[in-house]
Amino acid sequence: MEEFLGTRLFDRQHREVVLTPQGLAYLRSVGEAFRRIEDDTRILFAASDPTTLRVYASTNFAMRWLVPRLPRFAASHPSIAVDIANPIGPPPALHPRRFDLAITHGPAPLAKEAPARLFDGRLVPVCSPGFLAGHPPLTHPRQLDPDRLIHSRQRKGDWRSWLRLAKVPEIDASRGIKFDDLNLGYIAALSGMGVMLFFANLISEDLRAGRLIALFDVALTDEPDWLVYATPAPERQRATLLFRDWLLAESQTPR
Repeated sequence: MEEFLGTRLFDRQHREVVLTPQGLAYLRSVGEAFRRIEDDTRILFAASDPTTLRVYASTNFAMRWLVPRLPRFAASHPSIAVDIANPIGPPPALHPRRFDLAITHGPAPLAKEAPARLFDGRLVPVCSPGFLAGHPPLTHPRQLDPDRLIHSRQRKGDWRSWLRLAKVPEIDASRGIKFDDLNLGYIAALSGMGVMLFFANLISEDLRAGRLIALFDVALTDEPDWLVYATPAPERQRATLLFRDWLLAESQTPR
């Protein structure tokens, strides 16, 4: 290398070899490029020793948005396995040895790194085509049947806030069909039981495919954004950033 570059890069001392000032400057210039080549090579050719990323995501987010898209990531990065953890309760404090990456609705507690924004958390009223076909037309919020409002006890105030925003406070927000779990409410809406408020971006494929229909032009927009935190252990940093960038690209790509 010294012959090729025409300069001395190392001082050969009695018991060791050290970099010359020119060698040190050259290392600073090319060192990051070599590290990237090494990381990419390990990811691309690690089929016999795959990288496993531990990802935190709520059940709601994983079921509605992440898992249906994972086959596309696996096809592009077969040497990276994804282990999804969705413990019950609020997002855990994030640190490198527990999760490599976390997707949260709003800021995570005690997170030291700044997150990337995945998409907003607006809530919209949705129902199935079958529900619309079997009930009187819904062209204005005042036509909503309070007994057909689907509620999640995890989010008790959503309908009251939305009806106030839609200027129809006379509709009784306490009536309707109630479920403990948000995902059970989603299944009920998909099955034609009634109208539910749901995160528009989590059901974007349902809306595009026509499995669900968004009603009216009123949305609750004061919900926190969905965020992505990269908190990898050093040996998985490159794979974690690949997965984070894929998530961000998926959130911007219509399907």
